[in-house]
Amino acid sequence: MPGHRFKVVSLDGNAVPVPREVDTIEMGPAERVDAVVMMNEPGVWTLGEANDQMRNAGLGIVVEYANRSETPRWAAPANTSWITRFLDTMRRLPNPRAASCHSSSLKKFAGHNWVDNWTINGKSFPKIDPIRVHSNGRYRLRLDNQSDEAHPVHLHRHSFELTRFAGKATAGVWKDVVVVPARKQVEVDFTADNPGPTLFHCHQQLHMDYGFMTMMQYED
Repeated sequence: MPGHRFKVVSLDGNAVPVPREVDTIEMGPAERVDAVVMMNEPGVWTLGEANDQMRNAGLGIVVEYANRSETPRWAAPANTSWITRFLDTMRRLPNPRAASCHSSSLKKFAGHNWVDNWTINGKSFPKIDPIRVHSNGRYRLRLDNQSDEAHPVHLHRHSFELTRFAGKATAGVWKDVVVVPARKQVEVDFTADNPGPTLFHCHQQLHMDYGFMTMMQYED
């Protein structure tokens, strides 16, 4: 929203270590952001998608201060980093040996009639192995995106801590959806503390429909 800044206080319902002000919020499907906006620039503004085509197609709303009626104003934001603004690269991470590691290689291949199909470790849902865990175990998921598209990866019923993002060790940010950039790797740690069938998938619906999905299965 031009003329205003977002003070981000939580991501996916989890408080960030240090709230920070940003000009733009970047969100993938299923991500949630709590942000505070100081309404200190009277006028009529457009709150909306930074991409002109998407905003002009309807992904925006007018924010009108009291007693103002001029044409809504819009200004393109500068390109800035997003999730890395909230990652703490100084905190000491827990000993990786305390976590069992599950590696997930995310790939795309052309299927029948040139429809894209998606795989996790070379397999597509439903012909895919589950992620097997034990109650109260500590686990690390290594997400290796070997495709040219970013993926909003969601682990249901659990929150995880981002421990490495695009080559940088991090700590302090807890989420349940993380956008894994194209050709990058992300590592997350979580505790298996909510027994029951748990879905792990990409939140791009078409990717999930064509194989990018599996279950996390408790063994006890």
